[in-house]
Amino acid sequence: MKAIQYRIRPPGWVACKLLHYFWPSCRRSCLNGIYLVDVPCPELPGPDWVCLRTLMGGICGSDVSLLFQKQPPDSMLQCYCSMPIGLGHENLAVVEDVGDNVDRKWIGKKVIVDPTLACMDRGTEPPCDRCAAGEYGVCENFSGDMGGAAGLPPATGIGYSNRTGGSWGEYFVAHHRRLIAVDKTVPDNQAITIDPVACSLHGIFRTDLKNVETVLVYGAGIIGLGAVACLRAVGFEGRIDMIGKYSYLEDLARWKGADEYLTLPGSDEARARVIASRTGATLQRARFGNFMLSGGYDLSVDCIGTARSFTEVLKWTRARGQVVALGTLQKESIDLVPLWFRELNIIGVSGRQLEHFDGDRKETYRIIHDWIKEGKIDLDGLVTHTFKIDEYKDALKVAMNKSRYKAIKVAFDFR
Repeated sequence: MKAIQYRIRPPGWVACKLLHYFWPSCRRSCLNGIYLVDVPCPELPGPDWVCLRTLMGGICGSDVSLLFQKQPPDSMLQCYCSMPIGLGHENLAVVEDVGDNVDRKWIGKKVIVDPTLACMDRGTEPPCDRCAAGEYGVCENFSGDMGGAAGLPPATGIGYSNRTGGSWGEYFVAHHRRLIAVDKTVPDNQAITIDPVACSLHGIFRTDLKNVETVLVYGAGIIGLGAVACLRAVGFEGRIDMIGKYSYLEDLARWKGADEYLTLPGSDEARARVIASRTGATLQRARFGNFMLSGGYDLSVDCIGTARSFTEVLKWTRARGQVVALGTLQKESIDLVPLWFRELNIIGVSGRQLEHFDGDRKETYRIIHDWIKEGKIDLDGLVTHTFKIDEYKDALKVAMNKSRYKAIKVAFDFR
């Protein structure tokens, strides 16, 4: 089968780090460890697993972050992947074959797959405390140290493993309990966005909306647009301001439920003044052009994950307000004074779980799928570009330069 794999090789990694200023496309080349390869289909790790034929594979922001070399060499995330990585965790697929313990009625069904490789997937008994509580997105066994019948290597999920393949390939494997059958009323271009929007929803579920009247969503990519849509889907009726850089996203942001779409000026003071005027806060000035607010939003959601975005949401959230880290933060210098001085509640978000919802417990993926089916949420318009697997360099070029191509979600199309 054809698949895109990634392997970090220190000399190539260092060369790309130095050369990308003069040769931007080096990060899409084999020098950076990216290859289109012909490899055997991955074998089922156990009788509870299935083989899937990929229909679509999304390019996630975390994939771009990895290939953009935003993870430093000493990142802890290196403990939770196994090289060569079979890239791609956002997926839409058809079940091709099943293990001995799986109902053969799954064969031929169109599905999405929660890519998490937690204790259940590994066959680890007893499971870790987090998995036992249904919080498998923060499993304590992603490193595989607790073993398991499947013998899986370290990886947080499909798309970061050398055993499962990924959705940037023609086939991959998954545990049958991670499958969600896609209803025929759910369009493919919405089904492929369930993974990123499920991450947004998980972040919203981690907050306490009871006393929240104003929300700032910082970032107008698919995670930010998903956060706005999910806030409206759970019944939030307060004001949502969204910060974006590009005017082509404004109409879509308002369609998904944002009240105001803000494109902020460049200087720190001017940016802070805009936020102060929106929230009724007062500007507090320190030395050397540093600013903070007294007052601000009740809830701020950082969907970017840069030093600037996270520092600004800390500074623009009212005392004892909530800050959600939905973007993939790296090791960077961040002004943490507002964290302790304003007694902020910081909420980290990674992945999904069995959510407490409507008096029941449901997988985050399943909630989004059912909302699409019921018309409670509309994810149309988020997939803007699709490519065949042989066009992977062009696909990565668009995904790495979204503003130039007015892209939101870029995906590989195997249909």
